[in-house]
Amino acid sequence: MDALVDVTQQQVTGEVKFKLYKGNYSVAGRRSAHSLYDERFVTFGEDDVYDQADAAGFIRLYGLPMRVAALKAREASAPAGRAAEYGHVLADVAAD
Repeated sequence: MDALVDVTQQQVTGEVKFKLYKGNYSVAGRRSAHSLYDERFVTFGEDDVYDQADAAGFIRLYGLPMRVAALKAREASAPAGRAAEYGHVLADVAAD
């Protein structure tokens, strides 16, 4: 286990600055030679790194658990004869 941690932490370097206030903390800054943040790629304009069409798929995928939970809650609270309707909707969501 120690070897695994050592390998996964090889690129973890740098400094983190915190602000402390009344038992809470917040990150005030961070810096690392291995940071993935690069000012050349933070634009949402036209470049080869980010395709804005990817956002729609990501948002849909990221929201899937919430959509399924809402549908299952509706299904559970539906009158007995209408519960089957929600099963069909859940199958459509799973197919997305």
